[in-house]
Amino acid sequence: MLETVNADADRVTRLITELLDVSRIESGRMEVHRQLVDLPDRARKIVAGRVAAGDAEDRFRLEVLAGLPETWLDADKIDQILGNLVENAVRHGAGIVTIVIEPALMDDVVAAAVSVRDQGEGISPEVAPRVFRQFWRGKPRGGSRRGQHGGGTGLGLYIVKGLVEAHGGTIGVRRAPGGGAEFRFTVPAGTAAA
Repeated sequence: MLETVNADADRVTRLITELLDVSRIESGRMEVHRQLVDLPDRARKIVAGRVAAGDAEDRFRLEVLAGLPETWLDADKIDQILGNLVENAVRHGAGIVTIVIEPALMDDVVAAAVSVRDQGEGISPEVAPRVFRQFWRGKPRGGSRRGQHGGGTGLGLYIVKGLVEAHGGTIGVRRAPGGGAEFRFTVPAGTAAA
């Protein structure tokens, strides 16, 4: 009984946090507190948390390409972005979840790009433009939510987009190489003062 109460309290806390984030995004009051962030280390911590919660370690793969710039980002918000994208891939995708972190350019500005890929059914091109909308939830195929991204409250991907944009970045979704969905965000490396 206590476990049920605790789980319900966690769900309510998460919903309240999501609603507060939505309010900050919509009002333009999302604050970014920049510090030096090791993106591969943050991704490893997210994966370790999933494994500690019971996911199989071999379900995850991390690929870090050479030449990553030093990144000045909000560590908590990056954890929230990565955590949401990885959770989405685990819950709604299939197969191995691959996280790729690589150097990138945004309008000639040094940046870092992070892709989170699964091997599920993916997201159809006609639905892709809607996945970052508030309260959007994928429709079940064949009576199952498996293979559909964007379930839950329908706020997670909307919040992820807002957090990425608060960093001056961009995010999109497409078909992953070899099938499945690939969510890819790119953020400028930034500086301590930016």
